[in-house]
Amino acid sequence: MRNLMIITLIVLALSPLSWASREEGVVLYDRVEVTFFNDGRQIWKEERAVKILNQKGIKEQGEVVLPFSTKHQKLKVLYAYTKLPNGQVLKPSKEAFNIVSPPFKSQAPIYSDLKYHTISMPGVTPGATIYYGFVLKTVKPYMKGQFWATNYFQENYPVEESSMVARIPANRKVKIKAYHMGIKPQITRRKGYVIYRWKVTNVPPLEKEPSMPPQDQLAKKVVITSLSSWEQVAQWYQSLARETLVPDEQVKRAVHALIKGTKDKREAVRRIYNLVAQNIRYVGMGFGINGYKPHKAGDVLENRYGDCKDHATLLIAMLRVMGVKAYPVLIPTQNVANMDPDMPRPTAFDHEIAAVVINSKLLFMDTTAEVTPLGDLPAGDQDRKVLVVKGGKALPGPDSPLPAPEERGGLPGTFYCIAQGRSPGFHGVLLPGYLRQYGAVSLHQLHFPGHPAPRGTTGHVHLPRIRCGGLSPLSLSGSKPQPGFRHTHW
Repeated sequence: MRNLMIITLIVLALSPLSWASREEGVVLYDRVEVTFFNDGRQIWKEERAVKILNQKGIKEQGEVVLPFSTKHQKLKVLYAYTKLPNGQVLKPSKEAFNIVSPPFKSQAPIYSDLKYHTISMPGVTPGATIYYGFVLKTVKPYMKGQFWATNYFQENYPVEESSMVARIPANRKVKIKAYHMGIKPQITRRKGYVIYRWKVTNVPPLEKEPSMPPQDQLAKKVVITSLSSWEQVAQWYQSLARETLVPDEQVKRAVHALIKGTKDKREAVRRIYNLVAQNIRYVGMGFGINGYKPHKAGDVLENRYGDCKDHATLLIAMLRVMGVKAYPVLIPTQNVANMDPDMPRPTAFDHEIAAVVINSKLLFMDTTAEVTPLGDLPAGDQDRKVLVVKGGKALPGPDSPLPAPEERGGLPGTFYCIAQGRSPGFHGVLLPGYLRQYGAVSLHQLHFPGHPAPRGTTGHVHLPRIRCGGLSPLSLSGSKPQPGFRHTHW
């Protein structure tokens, strides 16, 4: 249905008729066929039919977007048309097919690898069905002689039918893992290939809930990889990044000027960390979206912008100038499923950070979060399995840390439940540790048991401007009675 490099950016919605009253559409079918080759090439064919149910569905699904890499892939649209409720078929005009650059390219012209093939579907109205099919060929493998893919059988909306056929060379050892599928594949052999088939029907939607795990972790999916160990991933990434981590004269001059006058190693590290975090504009693309090779550290410093792997590369190169051991760290943030140790592949990660060794311990650093101080990690980076790349080896180490207990904050105060769910008296919020990064705090759905939360009620406590920083916890408080359903902003 999709993998990291085959993303239908519009959510193509989906459901049996019982869901029709509250969903934007119905995925009538989603059919995937993928063929792998021993040299790492692959051919991904996908066909979809989506019935539109309302105006929101038209907005979300009327424009089909198919991303592809110009350096590694070739994309061909097989067909596209709209079938109206009366049976009339409308085909897009030639002008409806376009290859465009991503929105960020105008702000960051060095990122030219990713393109979008868009299709403006004609005559999309409630009750119409859009049909399209495409073939995406990986003609230049990302890793020579290796392949991997992930197919999702479940989306944000119900799916009536979803299937996958995977053809794998019979002489290759591969790892295949199904998540939440509840079925075993049909397996046959033909002309030098082992063929696996999966098919599910009437798949319920993944409904969004507050603070739920990433949908990637909950969805029905199948993962295939020819890699046998994470060591192979580390070796591959080291080969891509090795030359980019070498500091040029510009980087060396910047480091020497920055750390001049300090003899404390941690303070020197902090200065370099702050320079990258606060002066290199973050171009927010996930790891792998624009390929996997970072730009040279000197180029990133000169351009003053970069994605996550560029941030990490510049930080590591600058730290190495002052003799500090630093390494790339590939990490799955809390937006995606955590790394499965049994299924090595580069697409397990959507982010890259860095790690240094200080006092024989790893200190993780993410400069893309410009207001997170050294020693803290953004919430999305915490408690994740990571791959630390040390000279082409996967460095054994702990998962990315959670804050210490004293750094986790809280909601102090005494609350009294009285008539209509009102709470008089003092209430506040404590922001220690990594939480100091947030200049504004929002308390959502603070609901007192036994008192229904009335809709549309919002209370506000106005405080003077707050300056974040320093080592001591930041304490905010207010003393205004609030309804049972409290949605208060500071």
